[in-house]
This record gives sequence, structure tokens and C-alpha cells, in this order.
Amino acid sequence: MKYIIIGTAGHVDHGKSAIIKALTGTDTDRLKEEKLRGISIDLGFASLPLGEQLVAGIVDVPGHERFLKNMLAGTGGIDLAMLVIAADEGVMPQTREHLAMLELYGIKHGLVIINKIDKADDEWLELVEGEIREFVSHTFLKDAPFCRVSAQTGAGIEELRKTMKELADTLPVRDSNAPFRLWIDRVFTIKGYGIVVTGSVLSGQIKVGDTCRLQPAGTIVRVRGLEWHGDKVNEVIAGQRAAINLAGLEMEEISRGMALSAVCRGEVSQIWDVVADWQQEIDSGVRVRLHLGTGEFLGRMYAFKEASHQTMRLILEQPLAAGAGDRGIIRLYSPQHLLGGITLIAPGRATRRLTSDRKGLAEAFTKSDQSAALYHRVAESRKLLTREEIRQQSGYLPEKTVDRMVNKLTTDKKLQCLDGVYLATVMFEKLTLTIKGMLKDYHKAQPERSGLSKEIARQKLALDEKSFEIILAEWLAGGVLITNGGELALKSHADKHGGWKQDIVDKASIALEDVGLASVDLTLLSQKLNLPPDKAKVTHDALVRAGVLVKVSDIFVYSKTIQYIVQLIHRYFKENETLTVAELRDILNTSRKIALPLMEYLDMHKYTVRDGDVRRPTRKVLDLSE
Repeated sequence: MKYIIIGTAGHVDHGKSAIIKALTGTDTDRLKEEKLRGISIDLGFASLPLGEQLVAGIVDVPGHERFLKNMLAGTGGIDLAMLVIAADEGVMPQTREHLAMLELYGIKHGLVIINKIDKADDEWLELVEGEIREFVSHTFLKDAPFCRVSAQTGAGIEELRKTMKELADTLPVRDSNAPFRLWIDRVFTIKGYGIVVTGSVLSGQIKVGDTCRLQPAGTIVRVRGLEWHGDKVNEVIAGQRAAINLAGLEMEEISRGMALSAVCRGEVSQIWDVVADWQQEIDSGVRVRLHLGTGEFLGRMYAFKEASHQTMRLILEQPLAAGAGDRGIIRLYSPQHLLGGITLIAPGRATRRLTSDRKGLAEAFTKSDQSAALYHRVAESRKLLTREEIRQQSGYLPEKTVDRMVNKLTTDKKLQCLDGVYLATVMFEKLTLTIKGMLKDYHKAQPERSGLSKEIARQKLALDEKSFEIILAEWLAGGVLITNGGELALKSHADKHGGWKQDIVDKASIALEDVGLASVDLTLLSQKLNLPPDKAKVTHDALVRAGVLVKVSDIFVYSKTIQYIVQLIHRYFKENETLTVAELRDILNTSRKIALPLMEYLDMHKYTVRDGDVRRPTRKVLDLSE
């Protein structure tokens, strides 16, 4: 079964709703005010079977200029447009405006219906049709079929139905395997059931019991029930009109303009970078109205100075849930003049500068190159991305389509797969050059230090911890740099520093022979090695890392002194079963202040074990060789 969405367009009182009623028997003017005034105010809906395997859902839009906002809410997701023009009036202001809106939304298929032919003679009809053909000659309707009908008398209705079927048969089938998406156009409650929303299923499918995400709030909701044009069904698919009974919501949490989508698709942001299709200059920061999906969103538009085409930044007054490639229409806030159409390319970034990858992204959307757009989106990310994250950034493309593009980009070496996640090759190369330059500068400024802290390097590279560790593993494996504990260094520096460190160790071993139990602080080290204070700190750190100095509580002791103490304890326990702090103090001829932390050090390193107020020897100390 094939399902499509048909939308009406045209001037007020040209008979859009009457034609739908003649085709379907459904009066789409459901509001009391609509019936009293005889015009459509809000969206109306009907079902039109066009064959055994083809059903159209029809969205009827109001024609009055005051209700253009409602017209735009019903136009964004249609497959086929019906431009209705009354024979007795011809092309009118809203005829022109509605056709312009259809063009800006990117609608590609449609037909022209000349209604009220019972009010015009043949000669007049020929003149009107000629005028209309000239009017649509530079639009997507230039080769569209024309149908002459009278909704009042029924003349031409069957021919219209036949033409609609022929057109519908040529339309591509919406992808029901793509991620689910629906813009909400109505919200109401039914006693005993709760909240019900309606909308056109743009892509994918959803079943009773499934969960989806209400955007932009991000709330996960459950589908309690489904209807398709009044019939209860277990699932709805792309191209169908759907009424969805939702669980887990309050009425004040949901409204027209929100969307239901697959849980892991689409992005939410208040700032979007867009490509505009108009050429006129606008004031930077001008307040505008964005019409996208079924919603109207207020915001301001700013131009990028670096852009060679109409790449702009749209900052909205509330978050917008959308997908890359979504089409929208921009009108000035006041007066509400039409500016033109836009294509959303990605959420805006912190920088106000248009990066090369963002330029490439805009260019890709201008050329409708989905693979290039996907590549540039990944290429601007410093974070390694999972396949699911790449799919999310691709908008609402089918999963298989995205995976196929990722595989091709990886095969072509444009993307690298590192431990199951992805990074653009150009970004990997950029980060590699950056870390090399960073370490080179650091080694030049701090030649005595063994390397730069890994955490400081990560922060300077602006990488998250997981991405940094994965990229670091690649650098280490490739010999780009080496690591020593928590520090990073270029291999060339490590070779030099190894010689420097050994020289320091050799000098310290001689100079510290007579320090005994004295704490080797910076002052003592400066005196013994004849070092200025700034060099003493670097040398002290190096000696600690080399094991020459041993931290005992809050003091540093020469390592050979520790070895000497352990040997003394070894010999002591040959003749004694226990050792107290006081006895250790006497053995070392020192104070209790020094003896106590030394005893705790012996406990910590398993030379002794505490038994009440005394210590007993462990096998480790008893088995020491002389």
C-alpha cells in the first residue's frame, strides 16, 4: 500500500474546501466559526482513496492572508500540491503568496485546479487558463496538469480524481525504514484516553506500545493508541495522517509546532546555521519569524562576513528540534514580509567565525550532496563519534544510507575508525601537528622537565577524556611521542632528558651521602647541588620520580638512608621479636617526631606489622640479604 500527503493552496474563497468535500465527502471546515463565516481558518483533514493500493491524506489550508501562519503549518510535509484558482477571479494575492511558499518549502510535484467553471464561459476560461499558465511558467508547476472543475455542480471532479491518481502513482514512496518523525498540527484530549496529537508521518513508522521523543522538550512518551482517518490501527507509516494517543504527558507540556521523533534522531538547539536562498541585504540582528514543520519560531538573523554564499546564523528565542537539511521559510517579524527560504545545516557553534568545514557543509547542502555534508559535519568535530552519533547528526536519513556513506568515507581514508569510533583524517592530522608543536615549545621552555602533564595536554587540545585516550594510543603506537607516567614527551626530548636525568642522579648520589635523616627539601638540595631555587624544584621532582628521594609522611628522605634503616631493622629482628617507636628512635639516634613517620613507612611497605603498641617483623624484612 502506498500513502501520500496532498496539500491545498490558493486564495480565500476559491473553493479549496469545497473541492475536497466533492472528492471525499468530508467537510474539512470543522470549527463553528469556519461554518459561520464560510471560510477556512485552521487546518482541515480528509482521506482520499485513489485506488486499491493508494490512499492520500489531504491537508486543507486556509486561504485568507490573516491565517497565513496556519497555512504554513500545513504545507511543510506534503508530497503533492493542489493550487486552486477560481475561474471568475483568476490569480489573486494569496494565490501568488501560497505558490511562493510552496516553492520555498521545496515542493516538487503538483497540479493546478481551475474551480467554479460554472461561473465562466469558455472564452473567459481560455483567457484565465492562459493567465495562470504564464503565472506558473517559472515554478515547479510549469509542466503540471490543469483540471477544470466545479465543486458546486460536480463537473470535472472524476477527471480530477483520475489526474490525481496518475500524478500520485509517479511519486516516490516515503521511506518507512527511515527514523520516525511527525510534526504535531493538532493537540486535544479525549475523555478516558487522555492526550491525542495529529500530524503527517514524514518518515519511518511507529506502533502501539512504542516509545518516541517529544521535541524540543526531550520527553520520552509512549504510544497508547493509533488511528488513521478514524480507524484504530496497530501502526502508522510514512505518508499517512495519524492520530496518536500519548501516555506520560500533561496538556500544558505539548502544543502545535512540537515534533515526535525516533529517540536517537534530530538535534535541539536555539542557534542554527542556515543557508538562505534570498539575495537581498538584511540588517544584522533583524527579528524574524521562522516557519518550519507545523510551528512558528521567533528569532534574529545574522550574516557571516566570511560567507561567499548566503550562510547565516539564526538565533531563536526558544529551542528548535530539527534535522540537517530541513527546509524553512523566513518572514520579517513586522511588517510580516516574506524574506525567503532557508535550509538548516547544523546547530551553531560558539565561534562567530565561519570555519572552513562549516563553509564546506553549507556548500554541500547548496549542492544537495548528502555524503559531503556528512563528511564536513564529522570533520569539524574534535570528539570521536560513534555511528549512532553520526546518524543523529545526519538528520533523518535512513540508518543504512548513513552507514553506507560512513563505510565509503572510511574506505576512501577520509574518516578513521579508531577503537570503534570515528574521526576525520584531517582532524587527526591537525591534532597530531598541534601536540607536536605544543610539546616542542614546552621542551624548549622547560628542558629540565621530563614532559608535559597528560591532563594539561588534553585540556589544551580541547578533547574529552575518552577521545584523548584513544587518540593518544594511536600516537604512542605510531611513535609520535612517548609517555612516562602522567607525562608526555617527544621521543627526541626523552632521549636527551634521559641523559640529563642520569647526570642529576649521579650528582645527587654523591652530594646527599652525608645528609642522614635530614629532610631533603628545596633549600638543602640547592645547597648540596649548588642550584638556583627555580632549578631546585625541577631537580627535586626529577629525583622523586627517579626514586632517589623517598616521601615519608610530609618529608623527603634520601633513598640510600631508607635502605640503611631497613638493614638496621633486619639485624635488629635477628635478636628481638618486637620493636617500639621508642626503640627505633634510639636505634637511629633521632627524635620521636622522625621515628614515628619512619615506623609508619615500614608498616606501609610491609617490613613490619603492627601488633598493639609494638611491631613484629614480616618475612620481607627477615629474608633480606646482608
